[in-house]
Amino acid sequence: MTANVVRKFSLILTWCLSTIVFAFAQIVPDLTSSDHFQPYLSDQEKHEQVIKSRWQTSREIYPELYKYERTEYLPPMAPDPKSILQSPTTVGVVSAYSNSSNQSINSTENKRQISQYESDLTAYEMKRSGQSEFMDDVNRALYKPVIRYNLGAHDGKDVQRFVNAYTELCGMLDGSKQIDFFKAVWIIENAVDTTLSRQEFDKLFQYDVMLIKLLMAQEKLPADDNMAKIMSIFKFMADTTKVFLPSQEKHIVSKPMLYDFEDFAAKKDMTKVFVSKLLRTGSGQCMSLPMLYLLFAKALNADVNIVFAPEHSFITFKDNLGTRQNIELTGRMFVSTDFHWQSGFIKAEQVKSGIYLKPLSDKETISYLLTTLTLSYVRRFGTDDRVLEMALKAREHFPNHLTANMIVAGYTRDLWHNVLRQYEINRLPEAQLDEDSDAQLIKMAKEQSYHHLVKDLGWAKMPDWAYERWLDGVHQLEKRKQHIVRRRQLEHQLNR
Repeated sequence: MTANVVRKFSLILTWCLSTIVFAFAQIVPDLTSSDHFQPYLSDQEKHEQVIKSRWQTSREIYPELYKYERTEYLPPMAPDPKSILQSPTTVGVVSAYSNSSNQSINSTENKRQISQYESDLTAYEMKRSGQSEFMDDVNRALYKPVIRYNLGAHDGKDVQRFVNAYTELCGMLDGSKQIDFFKAVWIIENAVDTTLSRQEFDKLFQYDVMLIKLLMAQEKLPADDNMAKIMSIFKFMADTTKVFLPSQEKHIVSKPMLYDFEDFAAKKDMTKVFVSKLLRTGSGQCMSLPMLYLLFAKALNADVNIVFAPEHSFITFKDNLGTRQNIELTGRMFVSTDFHWQSGFIKAEQVKSGIYLKPLSDKETISYLLTTLTLSYVRRFGTDDRVLEMALKAREHFPNHLTANMIVAGYTRDLWHNVLRQYEINRLPEAQLDEDSDAQLIKMAKEQSYHHLVKDLGWAKMPDWAYERWLDGVHQLEKRKQHIVRRRQLEHQLNR
């Protein structure tokens, strides 16, 4: 175990210390400020789990310590509470007490029985508490503590869907499989939402692609012109459009896709950021809207890219004159690069390094999707060793990816806290912790990964109110006027 721990965290530390870059941001929870290891367990349940794990691990490693163990010497535990509550006498007393308003009972005798019942429960709780402490002391004497330096990995049918999706994305990143953005998005969202079938996802998507093609034909735009495709996708997503469907001999009206202001950061519902939710409801936010636009562009073979700004993503492309243009789908506008500087959360050195406002490559986009899968996994199961594996794979192909680095930092934090939890439960001295090389390596990895986030990547959490203020600015009248001028200029290029 020691060799594996050293190898794993030496790799993390080497990478953290040798890579000096700046960061971009997307909507991602701050994994460095709270415990995401087994969030479905209470502190007491985590305590009991450590005790149980200690018994099992110690028996396997040190069987000679338990050759003469005599469990019959241990005192019997107090009776189960259910046996008290379900006894004929107690049931009668409680039943009479709860229905006293409807029944005539002897109040003096009833109060005496209830008083005795409550006294018995108090004594029971005290006995259980004392026996629990006694058993802890016995266990510490009998079982030699063995510290776990990993978080394990979940398994089961639900987990397997995430593993299958991860395997597919790894193939796309490593080159053994062809990059397929449509498939990548579906397998990620299907891992979370099992009601989403591939047939439904494909049907919803292909229907919209058909409408975009009909829109291009209706406006007599060349099917192989990149700008024509880009402008038609934007018009379909941003405007109310009307196209004639020859097969049904009728017109179809499509409404614009709107920004969903409710839970835009997906803190309550992870599916809020899903493309399938956008296709089903017609509303999304700054992750799903650009991703759907990218899928439309890939289906039409148009050349566009996703770009990141703090807590935000948008679409960028080059027009027919070679000028870079940006599509801000949250406000359904064409904007200049200067627009994103106005947020106040982008620094000159970050843009100079090419992290902010830099178009993502295909593999970087797949890495970004892999972190979306990883965050969904954390939300569903909590942090474990598989989370670290997925984050390191994403970072391998996108080293300056803030979300991947945030996940690594969150993992090392949770792992360090779990080591501390084991030391506390086993009542091991602090001096032993200081001399524990594996534990100290984990502590160093935790500190370096967080240092990399803040110092090297320049990460600073953008408060919700700041993002909302920036979002309000998208809808200001002056910016809308600038958008109209810019859109007309781009449409004019189509008529040349």
